[in-house]
Amino acid sequence: MLTQQELNKIIEDHQLWITESKSKGAQLHLEDATLIELDFVDRDLTNVVLVNSTLQKCLLTNTDFYFSNLASINFSEVSMNSVNLTKSNLDYSIFKKCDASYSKVIKATFYESVIEEVNFSNSSMMKAGFMYSTLKNVKFINCDLSRASFRKSILKDVDFTGADLSEVDLSDVEINNVIFQGAIYNHKTIWSKDISLEQMGAVFKNE
Repeated sequence: MLTQQELNKIIEDHQLWITESKSKGAQLHLEDATLIELDFVDRDLTNVVLVNSTLQKCLLTNTDFYFSNLASINFSEVSMNSVNLTKSNLDYSIFKKCDASYSKVIKATFYESVIEEVNFSNSSMMKAGFMYSTLKNVKFINCDLSRASFRKSILKDVDFTGADLSEVDLSDVEINNVIFQGAIYNHKTIWSKDISLEQMGAVFKNE
């Protein structure tokens, strides 16, 4: 298990690797690592590899994970508001009891992931992919989810209040107590047969 001092040295080497165009320093590449109660706040961690690692009770506020490989990662009780996960690979990941509000999650992929008790409210999540995933007690309040995909996922106690669902793929999803009140959709939004447009409270956007 890494200490904060050891992590800081690894991050410093990674940031040098970024600023020196990969000619100096070293890419942050950890697999099967256990990271508990560590501080990543305000760090530039673009293009890191943390495959199959566990981050528990860590601080990731305003951390930049742009274009990183975070596949099979386990985020547990992590404070990660304003995090940047744009274009990152989070396939087969587990998110539990995390605050990821006000974040950038554009074009990130969460294929076959488990996401429970996570708050993504007020985040930019265009083209995010949640295919074949299980989402329980997740908040997407006021998120921009345009062109995102939830195809063949399980959605239970998910809140899309005020979200932009333009061109979102909700085909073949399993729905249980999902809130769409005030969510925006357009003619390219694909709905599951289980969703009643008349009752869900979403607002059609005529383009």
